[in-house]
Amino acid sequence: MAPRPLEGVKILDFSQVLAAPFCGMMLADMGAEIIKVERPGNGDISREYGPYINDISLYYCQYNRGKKGLAIDMRAEEGKKLVLELVAQVDIVIENYKYGTLEKLGIGYEEMKRVNPQLIYGSIAGFGTYGPLSHLPCMDIIAAARSGLVGQTGVDVPIKPGFSICDTWAGLQLLRGLSMALLYKHTTGKGLRVDIAMLDAAFYMCEVPVLEHSLSGAFTPRTGNHDPYFAPCGEFAAKDGHVVIALTEEHQWPILCHALGLQELADDPRYYNNEARTLSRAALTEEIERVTATYGRYELEQKLLAAGIPAAAVQTIGEFVNDPAAGELDVIVKTTQENVGDYLSVNTPIRFSKTPAFPVSGAPSYPGAQSREVLTDAGYCAQAINALLASGAVVQPA
Repeated sequence: MAPRPLEGVKILDFSQVLAAPFCGMMLADMGAEIIKVERPGNGDISREYGPYINDISLYYCQYNRGKKGLAIDMRAEEGKKLVLELVAQVDIVIENYKYGTLEKLGIGYEEMKRVNPQLIYGSIAGFGTYGPLSHLPCMDIIAAARSGLVGQTGVDVPIKPGFSICDTWAGLQLLRGLSMALLYKHTTGKGLRVDIAMLDAAFYMCEVPVLEHSLSGAFTPRTGNHDPYFAPCGEFAAKDGHVVIALTEEHQWPILCHALGLQELADDPRYYNNEARTLSRAALTEEIERVTATYGRYELEQKLLAAGIPAAAVQTIGEFVNDPAAGELDVIVKTTQENVGDYLSVNTPIRFSKTPAFPVSGAPSYPGAQSREVLTDAGYCAQAINALLASGAVVQPA
């Protein structure tokens, strides 16, 4: 197998739950050596999240695949000393504790930088590492609510996104930042700190409404399952569900009318151009759904695609996963997890032409699963490892 893009890069991962673990997962998929540092005992909070097999959280396994497990008591002096000794050997540290957590323990960025001046330090904090909100707790839905993302979604009432989009988007932004920091280190020999605020990442997705506000002083109201700037562009009822039709080019309008047998709409002054159609969206949607509701989802999808109209049946995740196209795209991979066996997980969407990027192993099945192995690889002798284990500063359950 060809080497993966980040082989040779060593990372100390203090992350928990989703945002930074998601970043670490992608770094591991690309070949980086990830040492997952957890508290002894319960470990990462997400180990308590279902679904479970043999009391092992598959949620945890998904976002920590390909990592080695090390359990350290970072409140103990021996544990703090060990952390800084390991920091001296790695390229990158990532964490998403509440801002100031590691600093209070005496092993924050400044202490790490002293032992490793070339260190790249990546952190995600809900409201960042500065400013009046930095001390507040934050989760995905909190960032989505504060940023305006929830407020811009829905029709009569705001609706939260169906997935933890702020967590994963913040993780992707950290991945981008770390990639650029690696390039900076390669060209200058110097390290960098990379800070991501989940709130900032969530607001970053609201760029078009902000642009509109800068021009008009107003924000477009929620338009539910329809695009606020184009029509028809959204979700329409079918006989067995819904279909998305997406017109963003004016020449497509008469083609759609012909495909649906609605030629009279092409000459209707209410729908003369895109601007007129957006102003008459409700009436237009009713006209179109009189026809689309007589077709099955996939029948309508095929009919419109054959006419050159962008369209797609609205599928469940199960329908997508079982679609033969999904198998050919390798969006689902089989991961082998100790004490679980094989399970299906999502593959990394980043593809390279000359080197693979994919998961090759499972997650630490319990906190500290590879503590002895990690310390041996770091150059600690058996006597030193035994002393750390005996003191409780490091844990590897039998």
